[in-house]
Amino acid sequence: MSMPRRAFLRLVPFVVAGIAATLFMAWCLPTLLALRGIGSSSQSLKIWESKSGARMEVRRGAWSDLYLAYPALETVSRVELWPTGALATADKSSRRLHRPPDAVISAPPIAESEAFARIETMLTGWPFRAFASEAWYSMKCAEDAAPVEFRYTTHLALLEGQELLVPMHPILGGILGDVFFWSSVAWASVAFPLALRKRKREKYGKCVGCGYAMDVHAVKRAMHCPACSVLLPRDPLAFARSPEMHFQNAYVWFIFISSLDIMLTWKILEMNGEEVNPVAAVIIDAWGMQGAVAFKFALVMWVIVMCELLARLRASAGKFLAYTAVSISALPVVWSLALLLLHAFFPSVFE
Repeated sequence: MSMPRRAFLRLVPFVVAGIAATLFMAWCLPTLLALRGIGSSSQSLKIWESKSGARMEVRRGAWSDLYLAYPALETVSRVELWPTGALATADKSSRRLHRPPDAVISAPPIAESEAFARIETMLTGWPFRAFASEAWYSMKCAEDAAPVEFRYTTHLALLEGQELLVPMHPILGGILGDVFFWSSVAWASVAFPLALRKRKREKYGKCVGCGYAMDVHAVKRAMHCPACSVLLPRDPLAFARSPEMHFQNAYVWFIFISSLDIMLTWKILEMNGEEVNPVAAVIIDAWGMQGAVAFKFALVMWVIVMCELLARLRASAGKFLAYTAVSISALPVVWSLALLLLHAFFPSVFE
């Protein structure tokens, strides 16, 4: 495989992660925040005005911006009816003129300039605005609500007087900037830890003379290389460096299964279940679920420390203890899942 093709294939996962993060920041996050009442409509209001009296209401947030363009109240020419061009602050607090982004719709086509009462544009994405949505409110309105036409958007619901929209109009420059930014973040989040790990291996686990790979699990680093007897360079951070753990995969599974055990126990107790483990029952009665969580993870840390200490004396014994702890921890998780499934599909069993 050629070098350019290999480099391209290595970059593909990071680009995919960048695209996924871009879509999440532009579509999912603003929607979730709006459902919690902290969307762009909740931001502070700024009003920009043109010389003809047309105004634009601006609400800028961290994840989305909202621009509402209104025509002038007095009759003016169709060109000056909407807030186009440079706009001044309505309260005259600043002499700076403002121009909305190019993706913001400030005015309809001239032939339809008198047909709309409001044009609403929402921009989403971070750190650059990547998508836009448009809501065109007609001048001819019914008594209860103004007819609205949504363009380049998916309308989800009407939430507390505000339309919940998912913008679909792509902003090419913003999308490229966001994809590049998030792809770089994804690459750095993988490359930086790997670089640190490689540097640690080179300083701690390999001889600089012959490249002999020493035991990365050794508690104390040798002064000379066992292969070529070259004096190893002094490590100024030797007092702070710790050797690699012996059974890292087993420890990850152990922590994950222990966390599942706590969550499933919590769920069963919420459903008026009982804790059958007498030790855990005493702790829950005395300190509640918070005490049970602290006790569970203190026990997890104690088991990991014991595995590491035992592995330094006899590696096979430490490995046996680590994987035995994983297997034993999995038993109550399987039992709890079985009880929850029985309760969901056969509730009469528990009556």
